[in-house]
Amino acid sequence: MTELMANAPRLGPDAFEDLAGRHFGLSGTLVPLYSERDQNMLLRAADGRGWVLKIANAAEEPALVAAQIAALRHIARADPDLPVPVVLPTRDGSDCVVVTGADGRRHTAYAVSYLEGDIAADRPLAAADYRRIGAGIARLGRALRGFAHPALTGRPLLWDLRAAETLRAHAGRLPDSLPRDNVAACLDHFVTAVMPALPRLRAQTIHGDVHGHNLILGPGNAVAGFIDFGDMIHAPLVFDAGSALGDFITGPDAAEPVMGALVEGYDSVTPFEDAEIGLLYDLMLARQAATMVIIAARAADEPEAEAYMTATGFGAPDAFEHLHALGRDAATAVFRRACGLAARPAGAPGRSPVASLLDRRKRVMGSRPYVFYDPPLHIVRGEGAFLIDAGGRRYLDCYNNVPIVGHCHPRVVNAIDRQMRVLNTNTRYLGEEVLDYAERLGALTGGALTACAFVNSGSEANDIAWRMARAWTGNAGFLCQDFAYHGITEAIDAVSPSAIRQGRTPAHVRTLLAPDGYRGPHRHGTPEIAARYADDADRAIASLAGDGMKPAAVIVDSAFMTNGILAPLPGYVAALFDKVRAAGGLCIADEVQSGFGRMGAHFWGYQHHGVTPDFVTIGKPAGNGHPLGVVLTRPEILDHFCERTAFFSTFGGNNVSAAAGRAVLDVIEDGDLVRKAGETARHFHRGLKALMARHDIIGDVRSAGLAFGMELVRDRALLTPAPEETERLVNLLRDEGLLVGSEGILGNVVKIRPPLVFEPADADMALAMMDRALSRL
Repeated sequence: MTELMANAPRLGPDAFEDLAGRHFGLSGTLVPLYSERDQNMLLRAADGRGWVLKIANAAEEPALVAAQIAALRHIARADPDLPVPVVLPTRDGSDCVVVTGADGRRHTAYAVSYLEGDIAADRPLAAADYRRIGAGIARLGRALRGFAHPALTGRPLLWDLRAAETLRAHAGRLPDSLPRDNVAACLDHFVTAVMPALPRLRAQTIHGDVHGHNLILGPGNAVAGFIDFGDMIHAPLVFDAGSALGDFITGPDAAEPVMGALVEGYDSVTPFEDAEIGLLYDLMLARQAATMVIIAARAADEPEAEAYMTATGFGAPDAFEHLHALGRDAATAVFRRACGLAARPAGAPGRSPVASLLDRRKRVMGSRPYVFYDPPLHIVRGEGAFLIDAGGRRYLDCYNNVPIVGHCHPRVVNAIDRQMRVLNTNTRYLGEEVLDYAERLGALTGGALTACAFVNSGSEANDIAWRMARAWTGNAGFLCQDFAYHGITEAIDAVSPSAIRQGRTPAHVRTLLAPDGYRGPHRHGTPEIAARYADDADRAIASLAGDGMKPAAVIVDSAFMTNGILAPLPGYVAALFDKVRAAGGLCIADEVQSGFGRMGAHFWGYQHHGVTPDFVTIGKPAGNGHPLGVVLTRPEILDHFCERTAFFSTFGGNNVSAAAGRAVLDVIEDGDLVRKAGETARHFHRGLKALMARHDIIGDVRSAGLAFGMELVRDRALLTPAPEETERLVNLLRDEGLLVGSEGILGNVVKIRPPLVFEPADADMALAMMDRALSRL
């Protein structure tokens, strides 16, 4: 408890006058201001402007003062209209100075602007005021979202609710007049039940201490300022709301109205996640319990110290007892109503909500629901590399390739929203958005493929590329890998053998051997083996010729995803393309899964094979999930096609889709995500290889950049496939909180395909989950 026992500095007025004049060029009337650990003085200059001279506690690390100053400047950039103090540099341009007190202790001192108004604790507040306060706290959190400082991570601070175990050890020091047993029980529950849930919550730099004495109100109780950033920490975002609730509720009378209004205001700016709503009650109660313990410990250890906290209304035991009696369920119901959320339906008698949803789906979407996992997940939100289910649980998403830059990326969402509010129409009208996007895509091919045909999906893009190839070559044959998937149109379903449940491959299609040059006895393959797989194209082309056809095109997924994320030997794709072109065909690179930097080092997957295709096709990842598809090809091929058919897609290339596509390119470029994907891929691959060394069921681990195939086998020497174990592992990983899929013609490859925003720390989290699940398997 010693960190809170050091009294605030006690410098006299002369020291403040000297500080103001010598270092800041200020003079005026001095008025003391209250502070818990520091010493603050208001200087009112002759021109009426107010400045706060702040002298930090001698125990305060200078880095923490630097963090506060940096945070204030960051907020001013992120949200210029948010009222926070402005830092005044010293006369020599420094942020702060060091002063020495009468006791010889050295203190960091700095100056900020004084925010006019009254502290919120001195004004009567109504529900509308608490809504404004809640919205202001959320705005402050959003402004701090991109701020980080090393002094704030892991900072020891008793006001951090994660210090509950330390505080619990001092709960016995509460006097008999306070609810000692309930406070202890509250802190026990926080340690055992709440703390384990915190790592799954959104976390960032937070203010950490918004209450009635750190909030300035102006006319009409408008929020006029947030002050005192001395308790900033890196912590779950919801801590700010939970602590504010605990501090603003100082009595039992208006507890529920304050709870509802403050949460409603916060949610209007930053919607709460379900898991956060479920913990608000515990956070609110823990804040009040922590306050009572800290007050009691201070009073016992420093009986002569000023009892300012009790005098100013902190640590209200009546409010704590009321909320304790109210209970978690009733309080959570208040919070859910404030967020516009009804109680979740129980579903049919004896049926879980997930089962009821599945029944409804079968009635309206067909009796064979194509869903992941057993039982399936009810996902309600996405954020970055995570998906959140209806119960608030967060899952690390290592499967869905469509949100290539992460779920609900704010830059993409904002681009879609802005453009939708202005114009969304088709390319019959001239517009700059689609032209800017097309030019950027063409440049990314090195200028080889600069003509774009816009559609709405990868399936359509592949369909149009196929039609262009037929028109250009006059041929009818189509080549693909033996377990490929390229889309759902009739033409493209024909070259998606992995999706064919019944029936045979169409007569004009020939499949090629999956080019796994490292498999079985050829695990240490040679260029000759690569040539053997490429020679399979000769067989396919000859087979077409036997039926009177030549190939119009071959279509290749550069990462060979559905074949199990294969690692073909160098030269295979180039040899395949050469053979097809020699037979009169063209080459399609399906980049829906392998493009946009997923494979690291290069933007397009085909570039890893040292080839240039005749068509590049992209789909929904291009818009991070927005319906966007494009065919890139040579201008003469597109012109030839359009001379022979009235090709037009009503919403292909619409303004909103183009805005989404441009935003995705911006995120990838500005975030250097292609390079980072390669680095993270190598880190993750090393971790998967380490898992393979510990778990014999892993027969092979392959990487196509930030896409991985982990092959499960019952016998590593014989590589006997383990499809049942693969299915069980996928569900075990779901239970751990990690989402992956299965792939491959034998169903024994765990498919791992995270978004580009996946980082090494996420990889480490995924590897730990996989290690536990493999041990259980």
